[in-house]
Amino acid sequence: MLANQLALKYAQAIFELASEKDKVAEAREQLIMVETTIAGHEEFAKLIYHPRIPAAAKSETLSKVFSQELTDFVYKFLLLLVNKRRESLLPAIVREFQNFVNQANQVIEAEVTTALPLSDDEQQALAAKLKMATGKNVLVKMQLNSAILGGVIVKIGDKLIDGSVLRQLQVLKTSLLNSGAKIGVTNQV
Repeated sequence: MLANQLALKYAQAIFELASEKDKVAEAREQLIMVETTIAGHEEFAKLIYHPRIPAAAKSETLSKVFSQELTDFVYKFLLLLVNKRRESLLPAIVREFQNFVNQANQVIEAEVTTALPLSDDEQQALAAKLKMATGKNVLVKMQLNSAILGGVIVKIGDKLIDGSVLRQLQVLKTSLLNSGAKIGVTNQV
């Protein structure tokens, strides 16, 4: 819980700084690039996230890898995280930063799960319907799960819309079991 609160505070700080400098989009791209670069290289991630490696060694490594690619304030922010021993919060900070960007741009993310892939037209139609329902622009993140059999599950924030075939079958089963109806095959001659 404390880690989430800290990540939120750091994300808010870097977002406000980026907003003041009118470089929110650039900061977002750079933070994502740093996080994916670290996550994409196992040895690099071990070095940066290991608690026993001195901050000076981490700062030196970050300098060699990122100092030429980052704006001054994003680079200094990374060094601040290392010096405060908060570098392990970077993935959560990037997520929270993206949430601030989305809020500022009136964008919400929708996690959409389907049994089969949707075409681009279907995804756009779904995003348009979700925009009408929410009043905000919707960024659709698709996931496949054949276990739902068909239909769609949409998760926006803490709201869940489950229109899957699996869920409908579960509701039908519960309804039949609770009604006391007996369904079976009889032999009649």
